[in-house]
Amino acid sequence: MEFVTNTFDVSSLGTQLTNKVKALPGHLTSAAKSALGWLPSNNTQTEAPLVTDTARPHIPATLTAVTLETHDTKSYFFQPSEPLNAYKAGSHINIAFEVDASTVSRTYTLSSSPKHAAGFTITVKRVTGGQASNWLFDNLNVGDQLLVSQPQGDFVLPYQPAGKLLMLSAGSGITPVMSMLRYLTETGNRSDILFLHYAQSPDDIIFQHELKTLAANHTNISVHCSVERGSTTDALHQGRISKQQLATIVPDILEREVYLCGPQPFMKATLAILNKLAFDPTQLHLENFTADLDAAVELGYSAALTFTSLDRSIQATPSKTLLQEAEAVGLQPAAACRMGICRTCRCKKQSGTTINLVTGEESSQE
Repeated sequence: MEFVTNTFDVSSLGTQLTNKVKALPGHLTSAAKSALGWLPSNNTQTEAPLVTDTARPHIPATLTAVTLETHDTKSYFFQPSEPLNAYKAGSHINIAFEVDASTVSRTYTLSSSPKHAAGFTITVKRVTGGQASNWLFDNLNVGDQLLVSQPQGDFVLPYQPAGKLLMLSAGSGITPVMSMLRYLTETGNRSDILFLHYAQSPDDIIFQHELKTLAANHTNISVHCSVERGSTTDALHQGRISKQQLATIVPDILEREVYLCGPQPFMKATLAILNKLAFDPTQLHLENFTADLDAAVELGYSAALTFTSLDRSIQATPSKTLLQEAEAVGLQPAAACRMGICRTCRCKKQSGTTINLVTGEESSQE
């Protein structure tokens, strides 16, 4: 999936979600004078120590095969120049490639199983107006090379999975949980696994054939898909996620460890349902891959921004993150996931207050 992710450490549901990554440069500013040090600075203040960033692409990888998963989604199979470091199912990587003489960096989930570290797969869905996803779809061919980071991420399957699992996804959010499912089947895991996926139509269900095959070949796996439109078969459920539908498909949901991934509206709806069900938050693991800029507009903050690499201040707007503000004035900070999770854009804030768009948390620390 075109992966703009955020991983949560869940201490409670709804408004009490706690983000592990606080006040990174991709977040909206609420007060003045954020000096972002992604370019050389003449500032005399003590600089933060250099951080080794494993997210930065550095391993060449060659495309060996491409599979069309749906009309707008492809899986890309790569052979890196050396095996990836050991990682857990659900991890993501950064990739970098050249488009019109400029380097584009993005973060994508590994859809392949960690059992195959010698090679890996990313599955990318076209995004309307998305530079990276559309370029990959239209231009990447077998034999082409790009650069990749080592795998990373917190939304991963533990070495000892729970006895009853629910893998719950929507759209391209299926990618990390598919990696988990593949790994579990390849390692002979016997957990009771219920896989529930939501899509716009039957033609939009990514990995549909493979899911059916896995369910047919493994008695401990049950697969369910629900679509908003176009279904003419009893094999598919109808409609978006709801409390009634969850109760029907997953009557024992309170007994299951849940791995949840999908777009913002789906995530919000699911969290609200789980909250009503009094679901134990310690059993919930989730990954969010879009930033809700509507929340930024609702906050209504506008502040003066100062960058060490810009000789003037600018007035921020509620609809943009700090990263977007910097790009709008011609700066070119390194960035990949665009939400501060992969840490590619990490830099020092010298003063001011930031707000995390996902949690609403404010930070005035340097």
